[in-house]
Amino acid sequence: MRQRKQFAVVVASAILICTLVTGCWDRTELNDRALVMASGLDLDANGRWLLTDQVIIPVNLAKQESITRQSFLTLSATGKDLVDAGQLLQTKLSRQYFLGHRRVIFIGEEAARHGLTGIMDEYTRNPDVRLRSDIFVVRGARAIDALEIKAPLEQYPGLTIIKSRRFVGGTVGDSLRGFLIAAASQTSCATLPVLEIVPETVQSTNKTFAFTGRAIFNKELKVVGYLDFSDANYRLWVTNDLKKRQITFQIPGHPGYATVDLSQFAGRVHAIVQYGHPRFEVELTGQGLLRENQTNLNVKDPKQLKQLNDAMQHEVNDEVTQLIAKVQKQYKTDIFGFDQALARQQPKQWKVMKLHWNELFPEAHFNVATRLKIKTVGLTSKNPVSSKLSQGYGSW
Repeated sequence: MRQRKQFAVVVASAILICTLVTGCWDRTELNDRALVMASGLDLDANGRWLLTDQVIIPVNLAKQESITRQSFLTLSATGKDLVDAGQLLQTKLSRQYFLGHRRVIFIGEEAARHGLTGIMDEYTRNPDVRLRSDIFVVRGARAIDALEIKAPLEQYPGLTIIKSRRFVGGTVGDSLRGFLIAAASQTSCATLPVLEIVPETVQSTNKTFAFTGRAIFNKELKVVGYLDFSDANYRLWVTNDLKKRQITFQIPGHPGYATVDLSQFAGRVHAIVQYGHPRFEVELTGQGLLRENQTNLNVKDPKQLKQLNDAMQHEVNDEVTQLIAKVQKQYKTDIFGFDQALARQQPKQWKVMKLHWNELFPEAHFNVATRLKIKTVGLTSKNPVSSKLSQGYGSW
């Protein structure tokens, strides 16, 4: 009898719990949501925030549509802060404004130089903000200008730059999260990828995107400078985030250029403390395919192939060394994660050094070592142009 009562109590409790936890009392149907795919943030002439969003038009995504129609709409609103601007933008939509699917955020240059502290405050508080979004600084233009660029090859123009960044060797789906982590650090500064709006051709009036480098921010989250495309990729190599890179270089004594398509990158930083001063050994490795050889070197000859390989290593070594020195002297801020390497590898010394890292970093000593190898030379080992013609090719 007692067992029956206990069983009845258990069943009743289970039924009661099920009635309490089932159902979504606050759900919003997908048909009632306005899905934002890309956003742009600018400052207007009065110092107010201009928010621009690209929103999906679901009815135009059906495969059976025989007529090609625009699959998105672009809306803007101006407010005192981002939440205020978003509320005013909601008044232009017949569906609930939703940021959970947003992939890209553009920041106009004026807004980036003004500072992103307020923006990042809202992004960290709002649970709908997707931390895996990609965020870009639009150099020399406004974010709204970037969202107005047409992209015939893609369904959503705002997402075009993501594919472009992937194909030139950068990582995607992590820049907002990485920016917030770097911004929270006491010893390093944040960076963001940069795009520019450029003509499609030299004589064209049509505009398109171009991924052109990286923006450097100070601790107030204001842009203080830029790295060009090449330096931005070398930085990714040092931080072990590079996916793809082509190196074009010259060989001393041999007119013309050679280009190697590199892969299997690795960047390692070894931190050492000598007499109270930090010292770093930066090791860069990779291997690649010879894509083009305008020189008169015969890469079938192991000695001449080694000469080509050595020239490539020397090029990378010099470029990375100059990049680190430039950042040390010009920006005086650690954007390579050397502070993290020192904290991991020399934790006792780091407890003292982190208090003065801003003064120690510009004076720290760095040594760059590259270990690169040309694994294959393509379909041919000889230059199809005669040696005599090849020597004059570089001066054309």
